[in-house]
Amino acid sequence: MRIVLQLILLPWRFLFAFVPPCDIAHGWVAFSFSLIFITGISYVLTRLTDLISCVTGVNPYIIAFTALASGTSWPDLVASKIAAERQETADSAIANITCSNSANLFVGIGLPWFINTVYNSIAFGEPLEVKAGDLSFSLIVFFITFILCMAAIVLRRYFFGGELGGPRNWAWITCFYLMFLWVVFVVLSSLKVSNII
Repeated sequence: MRIVLQLILLPWRFLFAFVPPCDIAHGWVAFSFSLIFITGISYVLTRLTDLISCVTGVNPYIIAFTALASGTSWPDLVASKIAAERQETADSAIANITCSNSANLFVGIGLPWFINTVYNSIAFGEPLEVKAGDLSFSLIVFFITFILCMAAIVLRRYFFGGELGGPRNWAWITCFYLMFLWVVFVVLSSLKVSNII
């Protein structure tokens, strides 16, 4: 089993061996190289989801907001877990989750759209047009599940004195409740992009 794990990690170790040490330029060079590698990996993952969609016949949007979104959320999960264990309050863990998603939404989508809009205006003399498709429905479902999630966190603070921890049974109930909200979002969005609802 250990050999299999080492073989899986080998390409990643080789790739990230090219990241310079963090003590050069206060870590900015390592940070820049890491961003470049993450961009490349994201591109490869996006292409893989397109190929999986083509082979399996599953709508690419369904693969995007299940497998791809889950895979890109693992670093946030690990960072939030570490923050929750090391901090006295859950503020760092919850801020990490909400702020990273805000950065993904506003910078990750906004910056490329801005660059593409400027490019289209200069190169073609017309603004960029992107059809939303079923985006509005998914955003409404996301907003509703987000409100329900925040309500659970506020109620936990009111009844248990904090967002995390508390009685073990209620921690598990909250865990399953939050996972249920994710399943509701995925199922409703999947049904919408499949033209079932």
